[in-house]
Amino acid sequence: MKKNLPQNTSIRRPLLLLLIFLSMACAQIAPQTDVATVTQLAATSAPSPISVSTEQLAEASPVPQVTEETALPTPVAQPGELARSHVEYITTHIGARLADTQAEIETAQYIQTVLTKIGYTVELQPFSKVGWVGEDEIETRIRSNNVIATKRGESEAVIVIGAHYDSVDTALGADDNASGVGVLLELAAILYDLPSPYTLRFVAFGAEEVGTLGSYAYVEALSAEERQQTVAMINLDSISAGDTLYVYSREGKGALVRDWALAWAAENDIALETIRQVNLNDDDGYPTADHGAFQEADIPFAYFEATNWTLGDQDGYTQVDTQYGEDGAIIHTTYDRLDYFDATFPGRVEERLSAVTRIVQAILTDFKASE
Repeated sequence: MKKNLPQNTSIRRPLLLLLIFLSMACAQIAPQTDVATVTQLAATSAPSPISVSTEQLAEASPVPQVTEETALPTPVAQPGELARSHVEYITTHIGARLADTQAEIETAQYIQTVLTKIGYTVELQPFSKVGWVGEDEIETRIRSNNVIATKRGESEAVIVIGAHYDSVDTALGADDNASGVGVLLELAAILYDLPSPYTLRFVAFGAEEVGTLGSYAYVEALSAEERQQTVAMINLDSISAGDTLYVYSREGKGALVRDWALAWAAENDIALETIRQVNLNDDDGYPTADHGAFQEADIPFAYFEATNWTLGDQDGYTQVDTQYGEDGAIIHTTYDRLDYFDATFPGRVEERLSAVTRIVQAILTDFKASE
């Protein structure tokens, strides 16, 4: 999540995920390290946050490539388990991943490799835009990539499922936003072979933390017809650590997906809340996450986040009680790591990732805008 910067349904085919990833495991993929399995990853302590200087930004190659050296998580079947394994891999093997650095490129490469091994044809959408880096918001030309995979549905109309994969340089970014990326990748695997009313476009956005650059690049590249065909955008951002799981949207017709998700969650005993008429802009009036570019293009969105709007300034930035994290904040702090979540909030990560995976899967297989 960018902060104060400009700009009764279960998995329907439980063996599908296992089959996809068992086939992946049979491929000749040599891991970069010996800690390639989910169990080993979970037992590995998280590395210290990486600091990247502004001068290093220009040294990063802008184009990630798929390699046969990326270790993929082991196959699992419970909702949210695969998502967690991706969070573990990204935060343990890559760590902090500031926009336009080698770490961000490695994360894009990992996402590209996972999607390719599932069976998708993956598109890289490179872009170069001005962003704002660091606490001093230094204006900097940023090069990055969106990673895109498309699953054809019964209709040419599209639902975009988005999650940014970069982080700030002072945090491992387990919550913000490896959690969103993990769920996106799990959904891409689950839904690869399932029918869906709409065409599904999975988009991992680059460079969100420096001005939501990737989502703007994606929307700006859409033709007028493609914008018209985009039924909704689902944004997954910081969904694992906060006290309460929320889904936000505009009101009126823009709330169709949100309201459907709230009803489905209630019917399936999943705690999900919303803030109506929510203000999702920063103090300068700019959107704080990747939903903003779609909102400005009049594309409906449903934005999933875990936080606590009853705490602090009641602005969504105080995610947990102030005795935890950095005065209640997790994102953009050194507390944004799985080992801290597991020790402080046992079971929360699993609960959140399972809940979001189940809700969004239901949206993508059952929701129809005409209903």
